[in-house]
Amino acid sequence: MVAEVGRIVFWSVIASTPLALLVFAARPWGGGFLANLRRLVIDYRWHIGLFLVILVEKNWVDSLNDPIRGVFGDKTWLVAEIEGDLTLRLQRALEHDWLTSFLNVHYLWGYVFLNYFTVMLWGYRDDRELANLAALNYSIIYVLAIPFYIFFNVDVTSDYIPGMKALLYHSGPGFYSFFTAHDPLDNAWPSLHIAIPFGLILVTWWTMRRRGYTLLDWEHRRYLVFIIANTAVFAFSILYLGVHWATDIPGGMIIGLLGAIIADEWHKEFFAFCHKGEQAVWKALKALATPKKVA
Repeated sequence: MVAEVGRIVFWSVIASTPLALLVFAARPWGGGFLANLRRLVIDYRWHIGLFLVILVEKNWVDSLNDPIRGVFGDKTWLVAEIEGDLTLRLQRALEHDWLTSFLNVHYLWGYVFLNYFTVMLWGYRDDRELANLAALNYSIIYVLAIPFYIFFNVDVTSDYIPGMKALLYHSGPGFYSFFTAHDPLDNAWPSLHIAIPFGLILVTWWTMRRRGYTLLDWEHRRYLVFIIANTAVFAFSILYLGVHWATDIPGGMIIGLLGAIIADEWHKEFFAFCHKGEQAVWKALKALATPKKVA
């Protein structure tokens, strides 16, 4: 069941790519759809590689979670002292089956789609600056969050506040198995559902302004509005579904701001270093494979 949910999300996100590109990049970008996808995979291989690195890193961090938590302890009490049962009152006031079902899907599918498709869109449009910023933003924000997840453990609200329902985790046997297998349930602060899209908003907005555009006349305005709208939905759903505390939102925004600043400052140097390193490796391999001439 765990693998089934993961496969459904993964393949449905991949399958949505042509339609999403039609919506947000309606005109072909030099050569047609299939030619652009091929170019994207080749020219933006380092960006795709960053996602794979983060997936491996996440599994490693999760393996450290329980042993280190035993040393540094649980900090959920501190967050609970600050905000009390705010999320419980929000959930009870607005709970509805249809709303729960929509937000459950959006929390998982929408988050994966936003992280994946943003880089794919900029790569498809061959906007290397925005692709660099999006990929590096995602990677840096996750790295910045690691110390908090290891040393500042905060339980999800539905596991701590009496009466708070785990609307996300108990929405079905598939969801429950998936999240218990992939989520230690004590990495609430800060919220990456806020940090990563907020960082994307910032780097995209800064790039727009640097190029002399406003939101009204920029060709990518629809996608920027799409990111903003989804971030607003995340901000509500993480509280309503019994996952995050209200203070996890400003925490996520702070981490997102730091990640965006670092990505904006260093993206050119980082990817230039990657490409130079790749060229050096290929040059060394070519030298090893070339027979030496006998004097």
